[in-house]
Amino acid sequence: MVTEWGMSDRIGMVNVSDKEEHLFVGRDMFKPREVSEETSREIDQEVRRLIDESYARAHKLLTDHQDKLVALAEALLEFETLDAGQIQDLVSTGKMTNPPSRPTPPAVSSEEKDKTEATSGQDTGAESYPSHGIGPEPASA
Repeated sequence: MVTEWGMSDRIGMVNVSDKEEHLFVGRDMFKPREVSEETSREIDQEVRRLIDESYARAHKLLTDHQDKLVALAEALLEFETLDAGQIQDLVSTGKMTNPPSRPTPPAVSSEEKDKTEATSGQDTGAESYPSHGIGPEPASA
């Protein structure tokens, strides 16, 4: 930002980048510009200033609006998915006037339920792993 695009009042609209981009055929005639130690130091100070100011601004925004962030995090933990209107309500009023319906767990068939109940009391002596491929054996395709 500072060295290539001049986004600094202190350094100005000067390209002091050492990046080599040649836009025409006579590229061998031009060598990258070297900058003095003083200019390099000014660039470092300006970059540091931009980083520090941006960090301070982000920190202030997060601490000033921490209550909204906590409310948003709690709503996401409860409902998992929120749309733009719900987020806007939550941020502007602190509560949702139109909360989403609570997620319903997937239905378990009676066959799966019987199978789970039958195996829950048995001790096979081996560790049981979820059926989705997590464990010592590779998942079967």
